[in-house]
Amino acid sequence: MATPRHSALDGPVPRLLAVGAALLVIGAGVWIGRYGFAGVPMTPFAAVVDENAASAVAANPELAACLTERVGAVDRMRSDGVIGDGQYATFRARAVAYCETQFPPQQ
Repeated sequence: MATPRHSALDGPVPRLLAVGAALLVIGAGVWIGRYGFAGVPMTPFAAVVDENAASAVAANPELAACLTERVGAVDRMRSDGVIGDGQYATFRARAVAYCETQFPPQQ
């Protein structure tokens, strides 16, 4: 019976290096998910507010009513303790995105 040949990659040092590389990749993924690239958060529902947002809302009463209702509901959930401060921004951004999808702002 022939003796099995072992590769240099079967030793403990390469395996520890592989585990270290995997942990580094996982850590980078967590870092990017939390802080984003160059300090810019990578949240999918981050609302971008510009100077014309107030005039766009004023020009569309349906959008204003939707925002009042949806953002008001999110504010109530926060004050009732249903959601925490960390979840508030995401829930609010989702409410704004929903209303802007249903009633696009008119510029």
